[in-house]
Amino acid sequence: MSIQSIKDNSQGIIAKIIVGLIALTFALFGMEAIIGGSGSSQKAAEVNGDEITEIELLRASDFFKRRILAEMGEGADPDLIDDQLVRSRALDELIQRQLLLQVAGQEGLYVAEPRVDQSILQNKNFQRDGSFDRNTYELTLRNLQIAPREYKAQLTQDLLIQQAQIGLAASAFMTTNELEALTKIDQQVRGFSYITVTAKELSEGVGISDAEVLAYYEDNQADFMTEENMIIEYLELKQADFAKDINVSDVEVKELYQQEVNALSQQQERRAAHILIGTDSRTTADAEALIQEVADKLAQGEDFAQLAKTYSEDPGSADSGGDLGFVEKGAFVAPFEDALFSLNEGEVSDIVETEFGFHLIRLEELRSPEVPSLDVERERLIRDLKFRKAEEAFVAAADELQNDSFSAGDLVEPAQNQELTIKVSQPFTRDNGNGVASHSKVRRIAFSDELLTEGNNSDLIELSKDHVVVIRVKQHNPSKPRTLEEVADTVRHQLKVLAGQQNAQKLGEQIVVELREGKTLQQVADDYGYSVESKQGVGRQSADVDSRIVSQAFRMSKPDEKAPSIDSFINERGDFVVIALNNVIEGNPSVLPEQQQLVIARILAQQSGLSDFSEFMDGLKAKADIEKF
Repeated sequence: MSIQSIKDNSQGIIAKIIVGLIALTFALFGMEAIIGGSGSSQKAAEVNGDEITEIELLRASDFFKRRILAEMGEGADPDLIDDQLVRSRALDELIQRQLLLQVAGQEGLYVAEPRVDQSILQNKNFQRDGSFDRNTYELTLRNLQIAPREYKAQLTQDLLIQQAQIGLAASAFMTTNELEALTKIDQQVRGFSYITVTAKELSEGVGISDAEVLAYYEDNQADFMTEENMIIEYLELKQADFAKDINVSDVEVKELYQQEVNALSQQQERRAAHILIGTDSRTTADAEALIQEVADKLAQGEDFAQLAKTYSEDPGSADSGGDLGFVEKGAFVAPFEDALFSLNEGEVSDIVETEFGFHLIRLEELRSPEVPSLDVERERLIRDLKFRKAEEAFVAAADELQNDSFSAGDLVEPAQNQELTIKVSQPFTRDNGNGVASHSKVRRIAFSDELLTEGNNSDLIELSKDHVVVIRVKQHNPSKPRTLEEVADTVRHQLKVLAGQQNAQKLGEQIVVELREGKTLQQVADDYGYSVESKQGVGRQSADVDSRIVSQAFRMSKPDEKAPSIDSFINERGDFVVIALNNVIEGNPSVLPEQQQLVIARILAQQSGLSDFSEFMDGLKAKADIEKF
């Protein structure tokens, strides 16, 4: 494997592992509103006594499925995804996650709250114009149905896992000797010559009789079938069609505006500052005594911000006088938050104990969201109202279409009830189609027994969240053998191509025999009327020579002093290529710039680190008590 190949395969490898695990944050909470209230604690697995619940597995499986659908693109058919395979993959990931959390706990790894806050601030998904935007942050979490407190708790676990992974995967290194040995191989160049016995040339002049055509046709009739295809008729509903005739009154606009104003009034933010005395480097009693000392200084009138700079052990806020910025409920652990939200502006809390240590908290400022005027928001409100009304009308019409088509023997009555036009598709196959048949879901359902054999209307098919159809088979054209007259020319051509390939292989093998008996490549080329192509100083990544030839040349053994190495292969056209490897020159590590050597060493270390991490995880799994239910 070349350095470039290693680089391509390993670039950002550690980052990709970390991103994959942090992405599970969204999986583990994204289904909360749907299944979180079930109260089910059924176990999906147990890892060294720690449970993975069925709910967690359902959430993770849902995340994997949504990710696959996103990669498949618009119109992807969820039914094509193997749910059992998704479930198995998700469970394996959760088990690995649990094992890494256990390792982090055993090693005493710890993530300070400011580190979690910093990760949130630096997350590009929560930024606007390059800076953290709280509204974007809150909107993103609301859309994912995640409470800020839940998100921070999960992110804390993700960062713990990240520490464990980096400690394992990033600790690998490459020795000077290993680097030199690999560079010699990677920077190696080779000199070789080759001739190509072209199959097409050897097919010219080949005579194919009618009897041969008939025999081949009869023996391979399955290769000469028409492709099964079908035409469907269908009814479709699009939400956009319902928006055209919707009107919105001024009263409705004002009512929606007032609802949003009322909601904003509940989103009061509080700007907090705190002084933290931690318990990592001292006993709880000593920490409590020190925070009490600070509280006494405050009571005597000393400045809170100055005391925070002097005493606070929160690296993220101490230098700014303990300032934590504006927050809403759910941003902090419960004891801290309860104290903060009980304060009036300018008040300082009593001593508050959390898992991070002891705090003194001051409420610096209260802030309510800015309420834009009705005139500013009017156009957006009108769009929102039209969208809602169109959505309601679309959903109602879709339900009615589903009911009508289920009980109907064709699409005529459902079309009349909905004032829809029955549309007809172009012919399409199981694998390809245009228009409505470009959706794999439509093709799969159209060719199902329910429609094809039983002649029913389909259920409502959702092509997207705002586009549905009901389909019915109009015409089915089964696959059938093409006549000999239709395919005779194709058969004759295939037989000529096959004969040319067979002739090329036969002649090529004869040339290889002669080369191994002592002839030179130039001699056999002259004997058979071929030209020799000679290349010198060809590297592994050379773009000047056919990549298949380069690849074969670098697989060949080194030539000895007496004769070149000989090898051959058949390319995708059926040509027979004979190669004579003349010389091999090892790479010289000393001529590589130092910076390039460092880059190569880092890439190789990353690759080694990934391998070490994989072996470590295999070891953890082998030793762990894992039970799947």
